Amino acid sequence: MGSPRSALPTSTTVPWGHPACDQSSPSRTPSPTCRYPYEGAANQATSVAGMKVAGLWRYPVKSMQGEARDSLRFDEHGVDGDRRFGVLDPASGTIVSAKKDGRLLEARAMLVGVELTVRLPTGETALGTGPAVDAALGAWLGRTVHLVEARAGGRGTFERPADFEDDGSEPVRWQGPYGSFVDSSPVHLLTTASLRAVAAERPDLRWDVLRFRPNVLIEAEGTELVEAAWMGRRVVLGQVELDVLRPCGRCVMTTRPQPGGLPRELDIMRHLSAAHSADLGVLARVTRGGRVDVGQPVEL
Repeated sequence: MGSPRSALPTSTTVPWGHPACDQSSPSRTPSPTCRYPYEGAANQATSVAGMKVAGLWRYPVKSMQGEARDSLRFDEHGVDGDRRFGVLDPASGTIVSAKKDGRLLEARAMLVGVELTVRLPTGETALGTGPAVDAALGAWLGRTVHLVEARAGGRGTFERPADFEDDGSEPVRWQGPYGSFVDSSPVHLLTTASLRAVAAERPDLRWDVLRFRPNVLIEAEGTELVEAAWMGRRVVLGQVELDVLRPCGRCVMTTRPQPGGLPRELDIMRHLSAAHSADLGVLARVTRGGRVDVGQPVEL
């Protein structure tokens, strides 16, 4: 694999979770998701009847389709291999995401060991990083880009439209954490109960889990947003312990068309903004790494 390029930005940004981040709320109005993470998660974990790991995903290249996995390994940075790579636009200094260019969702990225494979909608397959991959991506996207690897001392800069209904609206810019191209937090959890809840509220919409790109889908009983009550708690999945930090604020990504027949659907965000402050699922950090397998019980 080619040597990683620096993705350090030089522009001024508003970090996600900063007190000023009502400017960068994923909804069209300020969202209560813009707050500092909860601290001091509970230390004791207890089994919850019926809760288990229903699905696992990682997304090796930011905003491309990822991989459904039977097992994942977690470390202090999150899921091993997740958002490890990004498409750098040297003209703006930003890591391109589907928040700004929805075409990225048409490509698929996979990791076999440490070797990256990217499959483009043109039918072309690119391996690793370097000039050949950059040329293939640039020809597809119609501009100069570089596929870069996140570095321990580097932070990505990202942009999204201020108005999820208008891709031409003024872009909002922020920096992600060090060492990864995640938006803000290492791990994203979502429950089947929450998906059933929003589907019951708007049964005319297709609430496909692929729209929300979690790392872990948790089978949970009922039709409530159960993980909304997990703030400050510790979640145990297999060998892994996670501290839940805050709700996952949603953005234009949820409305984008995707392969497999998912159409553009602005009403997804309209409903989440109106009914749930644009939140669905939760964000977490890793306090103990290890392996998680589909089917394992979940403890709180």
